[in-house]
Amino acid sequence: MKRLVTITQSELAERRARLLRLHYELKRIGVNVRARKPRNGRWKLKVRNKSWSETVLCAGADGAYAYVTAHGRLLGSADEARYVARLLAWMLERRQR
Repeated sequence: MKRLVTITQSELAERRARLLRLHYELKRIGVNVRARKPRNGRWKLKVRNKSWSETVLCAGADGAYAYVTAHGRLLGSADEARYVARLLAWMLERRQR
């Protein structure tokens, strides 16, 4: 039997708020970043430089959220926005996933 998982509006709002916090931190340190809301309603950040880009999402539920890449790499807890911003800046500089 398949289990149906639904995401509530409050969870989507929390994820969006945490992604916008990371967006602020990335802008603060000078990284080229764009916040996007795709059709499925889940916000994502697109971090890029001249020849490389990374998509960052906020995953989790019930008060435990984390930043992850579209490739599945766990970047850190959503409470560590500054640390994750520095990590993403380093990844862009080194062009490493």
